[in-house]
Amino acid sequence: MSGKHGTWAAAGTVAAAIVAGATAVDRRLGTVPLLTTAGALVSASYLTGTFAARNRIFGAPVRVNEVPGAFALTFDDGPDPRFTPDICRLLAERGHRATFFVLARAVRRWPYLVATILDAGHEVACHGDDHRLLAFAPPREIDRQLGATEEAVARASGRLPVPLFRPPHGVRSPWLVHVLEHRGYRLCSWDGAVFDTAQPGSDVIAARVGGLLRPGATVLLHDGDGSGRAGSRRQTLDALPRILDTAERRGLRSECMSALVV
Repeated sequence: MSGKHGTWAAAGTVAAAIVAGATAVDRRLGTVPLLTTAGALVSASYLTGTFAARNRIFGAPVRVNEVPGAFALTFDDGPDPRFTPDICRLLAERGHRATFFVLARAVRRWPYLVATILDAGHEVACHGDDHRLLAFAPPREIDRQLGATEEAVARASGRLPVPLFRPPHGVRSPWLVHVLEHRGYRLCSWDGAVFDTAQPGSDVIAARVGGLLRPGATVLLHDGDGSGRAGSRRQTLDALPRILDTAERRGLRSECMSALVV
């Protein structure tokens, strides 16, 4: 169950089954609406823990320290030779550092791009192997996703990714954090909703990011297409100079996320 819509449907089915089961027991015991209400609360907690990326129900994501003048600029779903090198170069020229949450399948296809990221002073973190959603992935599959990314990055660069993991779409399972902790990783999220993958226009992307910029903010953008359909990230690249202009006017500079997490 890796597709977005299939995961939503399956999670909704689980939540509905919890409520239905509680209602059936309620009626059998004559305790309506006590257990039905409890089942609804459990269902709501389950859905929130699964899909609300910053929620703490299934484990707390790392907090970025509110260091004066610093925020974390992050990029998911790459690397992609069409956009990652230009993003890295522009950031480095402006004195900013970023964290790239890479997919193992993209690294295997373009291994030289890991060096492009690292040589520009940025860092590489883990986004999994193939961008599948992990709501129903067993612990063994989550472990495989982490291992695949470690292996791909190590083969490409001779070093492991920093031990930060952002699950695709922020979707989690109750056991995700346990697996991460076992491998020494920390769960990462982000602030706000930029939705640059929807390609709303570079002006809109820049404005949305501008509304998030403050000390300690974590900004999520994309340098690749996790769907595998080779979608363009040109608008994100085009918005980046304006994003950096806004940050610099506010006395902010992007730093690697690993240097900022508490």
